[in-house]
Amino acid sequence: MKQLEYSQLETFDTEYVNNNRWEIVKEKIDNDFPDGNFTFLDIGGGNGKFADRLLMAYPQSNGTVIDNSELLLSKNKTHERKTLICDSVANLSKFHQKYDLVCFNWLLHHLVSDSYTQTRQNMFDTVNIAQSLLTYCGRVSIFENMYNGLVIDGLPSHLIFSLTSSKYIASFTKKMGANTAGVGVCFLSKQQWISTLKKSDLQLLAYSDAGDAWSISWVRKLFLHMGKVHEGHFWLSSSSPI
Repeated sequence: MKQLEYSQLETFDTEYVNNNRWEIVKEKIDNDFPDGNFTFLDIGGGNGKFADRLLMAYPQSNGTVIDNSELLLSKNKTHERKTLICDSVANLSKFHQKYDLVCFNWLLHHLVSDSYTQTRQNMFDTVNIAQSLLTYCGRVSIFENMYNGLVIDGLPSHLIFSLTSSKYIASFTKKMGANTAGVGVCFLSKQQWISTLKKSDLQLLAYSDAGDAWSISWVRKLFLHMGKVHEGHFWLSSSSPI
């Protein structure tokens, strides 16, 4: 899998789970872990702000943040119930510990390789590996962007990947606002996400819109064949006992 450059990683030193999004995942956690006693793995957890929020809201929880960026991990606050691991998502299959909750917050679309097909396979394989990391009653939480096509549903996904992954036009895509220029990004539509997850070893328990539709210029929408673009949250469990 490709990795972002140092300057690109700096733009991800933020927390995307705002108060409204937090309420979505908190409701699911409160329902499925009513005693608040659970372990969690935040994959691609970066600066640890989401993990810190979980630890504060649930004093009996214990968490692990894994990220391949030493830069972002260095931003973490020390916490006695938080463990940091600097490693790649590609090595998740080597992990043997089980967790009650595995979180992907806007990570899966970054698991890019040289081709669109392999990138989609990376995303699918990573979701499947998450299932193997779950405890018997474990859950998987996924926040992602939904790029729905105007007429052809999956076309924006292909177009954006092709444009952002090309090194030849990286300066152009960077000027257009793509902070992944030259490396690539693979956004999917809502239906593409649902289809991918249904083919995995996980069972989709609930989906929630996690924000209003984005305001995008009609020029960019036409150029990238984009319809509604917004965030969504998926809540999943193992489809069969582990």
